[in-house]
Amino acid sequence: MGITTREIIGMAIGIEEAGYEFYTRSRGVFDDLSVKDAFHFLAGEELVHKEIFRSLLQQEDISADISDGSSAYLASIVDIRVFGGNRPDFEKILSGIMSPLDAIKLALNAEKESILFYSEMKKLYPPDGKTVSLLDRIIAEERKHVITLVNMAQKLRLI
Repeated sequence: MGITTREIIGMAIGIEEAGYEFYTRSRGVFDDLSVKDAFHFLAGEELVHKEIFRSLLQQEDISADISDGSSAYLASIVDIRVFGGNRPDFEKILSGIMSPLDAIKLALNAEKESILFYSEMKKLYPPDGKTVSLLDRIIAEERKHVITLVNMAQKLRLI
């Protein structure tokens, strides 16, 4: 049996919580104020996305037919994320960060994986529905995060 739409939304909430924790913890690793500010901004964005997904759980039309193949695929995207499944080991992740560029690379990968997950999630819903519109909005914001991270790396002359 596949997973439910509610479980998929729960995964999305987990992605945002992991992103929030990563950005919040990474912020404390560096002394550079511009790095701290960027990670603080991105952490706040993750909380906004989390609340959007929580609001989806209140909607009556969130049910969708999810085939076993689709549900396994979506679950695998979450499992292979840089932050790893449901219980990321942030101490281990942060111990591997030696420079702002290391943190930026991890964050870029996570943002790209989020975009992939949300793009695939959209396929579960009618294309003209409210849920797809919300997912499009989140995908657009995740793309902005990618740009923010690249700009931060360029500003710090890391790339």
